[in-house]
Amino acid sequence: MNAAAEALRLVPGLPLADARAARPHLRVLPAAPEEDARALRALALRCTRWSPRVAVDGADALMLDVRGCAHLWGGAEGLLASVAAAFARLGLEHRAALAERRLAARLWARFGPGGILSDARDLDDLPVEALELEEEACAVLRRLGSRRIGDLRRLPRASLARRFGLALARALEILDGAEEPPFVPLGEPARFAARIARPEPIATRAGIAFACRRLVCELCRALESAGRGALRLVLELHRVDGETVRLALGTSRPSRDPEHLFRLLRYRLERLDLGFGVECAVLAAPKTVVLPAEQPEIGAPADARAAAVLIDRLAARLGAERVLRPEPVATHVPERAVRWCPAGVEPRPGPWVGSLSRPLRLFARPLPVRALALVPDGPPVRLEGAIAGRVIAASGPERVLPEWWRAEDASARPRDFFRIRLEDGRALWCAREGLFGEASAPAWSVLGSFS
Repeated sequence: MNAAAEALRLVPGLPLADARAARPHLRVLPAAPEEDARALRALALRCTRWSPRVAVDGADALMLDVRGCAHLWGGAEGLLASVAAAFARLGLEHRAALAERRLAARLWARFGPGGILSDARDLDDLPVEALELEEEACAVLRRLGSRRIGDLRRLPRASLARRFGLALARALEILDGAEEPPFVPLGEPARFAARIARPEPIATRAGIAFACRRLVCELCRALESAGRGALRLVLELHRVDGETVRLALGTSRPSRDPEHLFRLLRYRLERLDLGFGVECAVLAAPKTVVLPAEQPEIGAPADARAAAVLIDRLAARLGAERVLRPEPVATHVPERAVRWCPAGVEPRPGPWVGSLSRPLRLFARPLPVRALALVPDGPPVRLEGAIAGRVIAASGPERVLPEWWRAEDASARPRDFFRIRLEDGRALWCAREGLFGEASAPAWSVLGSFS
């Protein structure tokens, strides 16, 4: 329920039929907890403008660690005023509280008037329900005369723990100064980041491109000073309508070249929806590695980074999933000896095993053929079907057994491979699947070509 529903004296848990009977014009919407959670998380990302450490607190609240950030907004009052103005522009009702301890801020926002908690003893006037006890426990405490938090703080902790559980005693200890549990934000802030906030929103792509160039230059200067290079960049654009547009991209090798990184961002900026404008932009490098300065050799034939730069450009334009490179696989089955991986990913160490009896590339699909042989287990002397012709030379067989430990190979049959040459000059690699004498006759196919 919102504040308007509470003003009508409606309470959570009231049957919908009773609520509509009392208020015929009541507006009811179906619950969408998953959408609410996504919206709250998006709002948390937007709140990183006030602090890089933001966490979701329950289903309807956010917790910000603003230590060392308040002075950027003119103090605690200025920070709360900035939050109130931003939420008002988004049309969101809120109650913000600022305190030295997380639990104190939580209680002051949910059950107090909000604002700055200057004295922790003001929490003593809050009801015991603020500690989020079960309804039965709150009723028992009220019958015993403990209606406020201050009443509970005067009672022995051991007695409260035995009667109402350790959570109540632990909460009271935290209010008395005990150490709080670790604060776990949505994501630890990147060590290397650059930020631009504008009083007037940026609504054009040319303006966003200019801001991104400044961000990239600032970020690269920080990386150069630390002797590191970026492997991953994340750009967050906070729009005036409350949405946060997030863009992530990676590089095939560490880089702190401003022109190279800005070119990668520029390719992707054309596809972003800027809405009614962007008022804050943050560029971070969450993944970096050591990148010492390099002195190029005099007379070097080519720059070793040229291939990496080309891969990054193609991935930015076409998508990382469309720029692939082959990688060897430790298997004796020809079709599985190579897998295609994103070109920007560090290759796994492994040897390339080559053989003159196997072609470098195979067909996308084996071509079924019929083969004639002089003896059952001998090489073919003629092919018919998808590829036809008389065989003038042949070598083999090379027997390849299925990988019995794979479920898909449970019913597979052994194969004998032959390298053959047809009378028209084509050199092919064909296979006979199955053995003579089995229930099913052997099947022939052509898997690749040497020419």
